[in-house]
Amino acid sequence: MTVKLYDLYPYDTFFQAEVISCEKCERGYDVVLDQTLFFPEEGGQNCDKGTISDKEVLYVGIKDDVIHHYLKEAVQGKVEGKIDFHYRYVQMQNHSGEHILSGLMFHLYGFHNVGFHLGDHEITTDYDGYLTHEQLNEIEKKVNEVIMANKKITGYYPENAETMEYRCKKEIQGAIRIVEIEDVDCCACCAPHVRSTAEIGVFKIVKAMKYKKGMRIYFLCGEKAYEDYCLKHEEVHHISGLLSSPVYQIDHYVERLLEENSRLKQEIAAFKRQTIEQRCHTLAQKPYHLVFESDIDRSLQQFYINELMKKCDDMAAVFVGDETGYRFMIASKNDARCYLQLLKDHFVVKGGGKADMVQGTIAASQKEITAFLQQEI
Repeated sequence: MTVKLYDLYPYDTFFQAEVISCEKCERGYDVVLDQTLFFPEEGGQNCDKGTISDKEVLYVGIKDDVIHHYLKEAVQGKVEGKIDFHYRYVQMQNHSGEHILSGLMFHLYGFHNVGFHLGDHEITTDYDGYLTHEQLNEIEKKVNEVIMANKKITGYYPENAETMEYRCKKEIQGAIRIVEIEDVDCCACCAPHVRSTAEIGVFKIVKAMKYKKGMRIYFLCGEKAYEDYCLKHEEVHHISGLLSSPVYQIDHYVERLLEENSRLKQEIAAFKRQTIEQRCHTLAQKPYHLVFESDIDRSLQQFYINELMKKCDDMAAVFVGDETGYRFMIASKNDARCYLQLLKDHFVVKGGGKADMVQGTIAASQKEITAFLQQEI
């Protein structure tokens, strides 16, 4: 068993320890110390970062209460460890924020935390119930009220855990560590936490979605929330400048642009449809027609091929794309699948369909496709 110094001194950054074992492994060297400040990957949270005797710690894991540090180089005897406290503190802020959220979710709605992931780029927590948009706004407000109330946070191993009421995601073997937030939450947890809710700074839900039979909430606390705010603040002001719109009216300006864009798309589609009709009307009746276009959508491609079929005795094909490749539709009054198979035998083609029409993609140039089909038809 490794002495978990992070339980006792979560704000310390340096420690000394004795190497119990150092064994060669796939990761490099698996180092076990008699004690450590390094929190291992556990409970949905990433492990601490730092060094042991100035050698980078690549990963920290735990098995049977023994903590394993993985390094590229071997170490022996007495060593000095140093953790990246900035990284640790950001983790502490976000994990403590999650406890407030999960405690309130349970007490207000009876929902249980059934999943938690505290990664470097994404923080999520899962619940066995679903909140409306209004309820999410309300619980976000309540979490921040707890943060501003500066409630004390304490981590400890109780002597009478079996008689206590506390939240817990899974059955725990051995000693149970409790993290208690004054008047708010009591939960079994193995990770370091900040001393008070005020240190969390701010809590922000950035996204929520239905997940399995409940919901998944994405959130940020403290420094991560501040960085997210700065990024979005910068983006909003940039968009405001592009639109020549006041910041607090951007949504209305964007809605108006989307409506205008939709109207223009409809007008362009109608114009292209009319152009296709006129173009096909002037075509002579032939056994086949091949058409290559750079930019029309699938509905216009379908309309085009229907119009072409009025002017051919057997086959019409519309290819949309450029010299790197095309998406195609091929229609035939006999069996379009024959033409699809010919293309598959000669080019890199994906696609399928029925006797009247096939569609797919082809990696070839217009010149190559045209020469091949003219030869085969």
